[in-house]
Amino acid sequence: MKPAIKPAHQFIVCHECDLVCADVPVATGEAASCPRCRAILYRNGSASIDMALALAITSAILLLLLNSFPLLSLKVQQVTRDTTLLRAALAMWDDGMHILSLLVMITTILAPAMQISVAIFLLCVLKFGDARRALGAPLRLLQTLRPWSMIEIFMLGLLVSLVKLQHMADIVIGPALWSCASLIFFTAALTSVLTPRNVWLWAHGADYKQGSKSLPAGVPHG
Repeated sequence: MKPAIKPAHQFIVCHECDLVCADVPVATGEAASCPRCRAILYRNGSASIDMALALAITSAILLLLLNSFPLLSLKVQQVTRDTTLLRAALAMWDDGMHILSLLVMITTILAPAMQISVAIFLLCVLKFGDARRALGAPLRLLQTLRPWSMIEIFMLGLLVSLVKLQHMADIVIGPALWSCASLIFFTAALTSVLTPRNVWLWAHGADYKQGSKSLPAGVPHG
């Protein structure tokens, strides 16, 4: 069984009520909560650098498949047309929907690609290089890019469009759509594993001291 993680800092500030708490170790499967508002401060799961790196590489492969193969094919009166994500965005541009086209390219192609690339770089630095380099610009950039990655929003809109088009044409689901669905789950798992706290713990190891006992400590619970 994985041992309890030791504190990454002496103190931690609750993100809900701003109470300064002592950073205490918790056992596997447990979480530390704020003693005032009961918000979860951090959780000790089974995350590791290898697990995060595997998730990041898998996400990169799925993103490549998403942008390489057709999303779907429409067959109307013996005429079949298919499109990829990039071609769909360029078609919007040609139709005069420039802002929408840019938003699609940024939120479903550029931002996810940069997010996954930065995550792989950060994890490779943690595993093979100088771990201190991961605590600066790469981690801040990763946190900045996350809100801009909206593949799940695109997937939701695409599903709504499929429902509306099913009575107008025969729809064949392409490989990219399955890759998109899988990518949503893998990036969500990567986000849950690659947290700033875990990066700090991986970078600095487990040699941390207990926080001051004069401050309220996070309350461990199952």
